[in-house]
Amino acid sequence: MEIDFNKIQDRLCNHTEILVLSKMEELLQTSEFKGICTCEQCLLDMASYALNRLPAKYFSCREGELQTRITEFENQIQVDVISIITKAIKAVAKDPRH
Repeated sequence: MEIDFNKIQDRLCNHTEILVLSKMEELLQTSEFKGICTCEQCLLDMASYALNRLPAKYFSCREGELQTRITEFENQIQVDVISIITKAIKAVAKDPRH
């Protein structure tokens, strides 16, 4: 039996990545970060900075049980995510790569 790893890869979701991008979007819209560069390179650098400092949390992408696990995970890590994203935004704003 041949294993299709591409199919398996497509079914894995890193919820930390989804959460970081969502919270980063929210934070960048606040008055605290008004005027911060949001070009693609800076956004990628901010996300990379944050994701490299947070644990990855993978789920198989199936509905139902996934939502319960996501909610529990978000409740546990929310404060850490916001703190690290704030540091990421400030670090990239201080020294953008463009």
